[in-house]
Amino acid sequence: MTSLPPLCGHDDLQRRFRTAARAGSLPQSLLLHGPDGIGKQRLGLWIAALVLCESADEPPCGTCRACGMVGSLRHPDLHWFFPLPSPKGSHTPAKRRELFEQARLEVLDARRADPFAVTTPETSAAIYLAMVEDIRSRATRRPAMGVSSVFLVGDAERMVAQASSPEAANAFLKLLEEPPPDTLIILTSSRPGSLLPTILSRSLAVRVTSPEPALAEAFLERELGMDRTVASALARRSQGAVGLALRMAEADPALAEEGWNFVRAALSGSAADRFATAAKFPPSGARGPFSGTLDRVEEVLRECITIRVESVDFALHSDVRGRLPGIEGVTPDQLLLALDHVEHGRLAASGNGNPQAIAAVLLSDLARELRPRTAMARNVGSGPG
Repeated sequence: MTSLPPLCGHDDLQRRFRTAARAGSLPQSLLLHGPDGIGKQRLGLWIAALVLCESADEPPCGTCRACGMVGSLRHPDLHWFFPLPSPKGSHTPAKRRELFEQARLEVLDARRADPFAVTTPETSAAIYLAMVEDIRSRATRRPAMGVSSVFLVGDAERMVAQASSPEAANAFLKLLEEPPPDTLIILTSSRPGSLLPTILSRSLAVRVTSPEPALAEAFLERELGMDRTVASALARRSQGAVGLALRMAEADPALAEEGWNFVRAALSGSAADRFATAAKFPPSGARGPFSGTLDRVEEVLRECITIRVESVDFALHSDVRGRLPGIEGVTPDQLLLALDHVEHGRLAASGNGNPQAIAAVLLSDLARELRPRTAMARNVGSGPG
């Protein structure tokens, strides 16, 4: 019995990967990148099943022994790694590897028990050197059952060279430079710009796009038994990203409101309001809870983009207009550029800098970017004639 939820969307990519596998031209190193919550790691597991399937007809068949073992996350040649928090206390390198592996197996057990569980990595979670050493050690062994060993590394941007573990990304790079011939390496990332350029250059980058909201809505209804109205709203707000929709469904309302407050301070607040908002964050540790704040700001902007694209204006969305005074005059292009500024803030946060400074810069950038075009036009036309 499979422990994995079915894929939602990505039919074209599945066809392309099938064709490449059939022709023997599947690259040894892949980077699946795209928006958060769209199923990149699930697609990576599907590729693992494609490679490890025992059927010669139309892999992955879903019925052979190998497909069943991949589906239950028990195939000995499938090695799925993802960010984990560092074990507390001082440990020898061998003990750290043991503790990381124990934590990884516990996560896999939890995913078998509840395939649709919302997983939000702790802010301290990363791909640490001890985990990369484990991956490299496994890669030197011959496959146990099939013709290949498949290594899936989720959220690979958390393997960046940084103060906490500067060696991890460089150690992984050595594996990419000289991968064993019977090895397939699949990286996934929502923020590939945070990866080392040398890692990017040694992996074939494949852009994964969000499923259509209608597909996501049907998926949420069919697989999770959601009410159609709820499923439709979540699919629209998440722009088809099922994983993001599930997080939205379980989000703490107080935390969700933080994103609206941040954007409101940028959109309609004064410079003093923006300063006060930035001052609420701690002066250090940007990779901590502040990273979650950036996620919630991004969710608000994406919801505004969805509404703005679907409607001529925000006239039918009084709840949003009430939360964000002045949003009526903001265009979809402005909102997209605002998302770029959030991404810049996220890159700054990955260096674990000062959240107050990062928030202050981001609020200033958003205030400038989200200035309603109607107001801009008035100002342009009010000069001396």
